[in-house]
Amino acid sequence: MKKYFIIALMAALAACSTPADHTTITGQVQNPQGESIEIFYVTNLASNDTEMVKVELDENNRFEAVLPLKDARFVNLRGSQRLIPLFLEPGAEINVVFDGSNRESIPVISGDKSLESSLLAAYDIEIASRYSYVLTLREAANYTPEEFVDHAWTIYEEKISYLESDHRYHELSQTFIDGMHTNILYDTYGLLLEYPAAARRFGQQTELILPDGYFDFLEDAVVSNDNFVLSRPYFTFMVNYLRHHIAENRASDEIRPMTRLQFDFARELFTGEIRDMIMVQQVTSGLNFGSFQDGLDMYNEFVAMRPSEKLRKVAEKEYDIVMALAPGQPAPEFTLTDINGKEVSLSDFLGKVVYLDFWASWCGPCMQQVPYARELKKRMADQDDLVFLYISVDTDQQAWRNKVAEENIQGVHLNVSGFAQDVPQSYNLKGVPTFYIIGRDGLIFDNRPPRPSHANIDEVMLAALNQ
Repeated sequence: MKKYFIIALMAALAACSTPADHTTITGQVQNPQGESIEIFYVTNLASNDTEMVKVELDENNRFEAVLPLKDARFVNLRGSQRLIPLFLEPGAEINVVFDGSNRESIPVISGDKSLESSLLAAYDIEIASRYSYVLTLREAANYTPEEFVDHAWTIYEEKISYLESDHRYHELSQTFIDGMHTNILYDTYGLLLEYPAAARRFGQQTELILPDGYFDFLEDAVVSNDNFVLSRPYFTFMVNYLRHHIAENRASDEIRPMTRLQFDFARELFTGEIRDMIMVQQVTSGLNFGSFQDGLDMYNEFVAMRPSEKLRKVAEKEYDIVMALAPGQPAPEFTLTDINGKEVSLSDFLGKVVYLDFWASWCGPCMQQVPYARELKKRMADQDDLVFLYISVDTDQQAWRNKVAEENIQGVHLNVSGFAQDVPQSYNLKGVPTFYIIGRDGLIFDNRPPRPSHANIDEVMLAALNQ
């Protein structure tokens, strides 16, 4: 979720000093490739909550923004097809000048508390871009396990050397230095952990023999440290380690779904905030996907553990959203224009059962369900009170219309332009396909019904019709 602060650029703003819990960023884009820039940072990696400021460029391609900031942290500036990393402290006033048409040019960063951002921007162009995490894993099959270990630590040494050999190093904020060291170290641990799977996947190898002691690095890497929880490489590593541990230790007859397994193993393996971050991530997943009851059980167990207020609120917010769409709750009303230009409201179908399908023409799993939906409709042909209601989230209306015609998808067809629109938001749409069954009374009968391909879809549909 993203919170946008659209800030007007006023002359008076420049004359005001920056509040202690804010940061001022000014600058200019040379050769801009767009009309605005965004400055953002993730406030909680578990829920991906983001604070963002979006500002328009003025007639001279300049910008000025104030970002709410209570703690020093890594931030991103995005615009003109570029993503520029910054390190900002509360009260800082920095100026950023960059070429919007040349991704390899190093931004010029100046101003109060700008040293860290200036070094980081250069590091990103000269070092980080050369050692892309994804590209390094894609090349994993070119190395034996022993060679890859050496390669990963060579990258680590080069990154650290670049940082520590800079003549400005001893002037840098200790928070910045600690953050960079953590990110570089856990990028390395992450590469080592993911190497076996990457070598098999990209090398198409059916068998990879790891040397004895390959995973010994985990003894140092797997630590529950609250000082690291704002580091994305650390968080990603710990999540991937959890999955690795489960794969290595799950019983052959294990029946718990993956969300439940990760929830339970995180509680067993970790402590502190990293434990709670991973657990709340599984609560969110459980509440939205898979078994609804599992999600509720995990939510109740998590809250009973008395996590931090921040993470408890993440769980409670998701719980409230999902429970508003639980069976027995009123289905959110909407009015949209159908494929023939006629206004259609959900309330038009009171007295009937609605099988609501959110989908898109570009969605492979959605299209896989089309033949099964066609057969389901045939089997239910004598059920006059059953409505197949499709809401496409296609932003390309012609693609939507073409796909309905090509596949001869029978039902009522509506469209909204993307996930961010009111109707998808009101139904907590996180992906497609997503289905709901709405009863004759306008209440949600099933918020997690079977797909048309599922073996018991007829049973569930008839239960709704006979209610």
